[in-house]
Amino acid sequence: MITGNDFYMHKDVYIKNLTTAKFGNHVAIDKGFYCTTQITVGDYVHIAPYTTIIGGNNASLIMEDFSGISAGCKIVCVSDDFTGGCLMNPQVPEKYRKIINKPVVFKRFSCVGVNSVVLPGVVLAEGSVLGANSILTKPTEPWTIYVGSPARAVKKRDKGMIMEYAKELGYE
Repeated sequence: MITGNDFYMHKDVYIKNLTTAKFGNHVAIDKGFYCTTQITVGDYVHIAPYTTIIGGNNASLIMEDFSGISAGCKIVCVSDDFTGGCLMNPQVPEKYRKIINKPVVFKRFSCVGVNSVVLPGVVLAEGSVLGANSILTKPTEPWTIYVGSPARAVKKRDKGMIMEYAKELGYE
């Protein structure tokens, strides 16, 4: 595991691929975090309590600087494609399944609200936000707020002040 300065991880955390995990500076991972994927985390990132990241050894989550996951979220990096009529169960050999394995990426300044779900292959664009109790199935547009199930764009964010504060912290 590679960690930066000011790194906190609660003792009740499970990261299956801990030896390959990478964490930047000013990172906090709260109680009950459960992760079965590869994980790379930038600076100033918070992962709130009881967040679950699933997908297995060949899956990945990438969280860039200033991104975050709120409490109770589920990030799914690998899933069965239920439209294929195949057998669906991780215990069934892959040749009998149709699998979606695409990284989930949180670009800078993106985050998801409490109890939300993000599905494989989703890229949360810079500054995008997913509201509480929402399900995100498709990539987002920059600086846009999404809500609902499935999530839909509802409002734009003003990035000016956010970028100004980031610059004060040494980020462009």
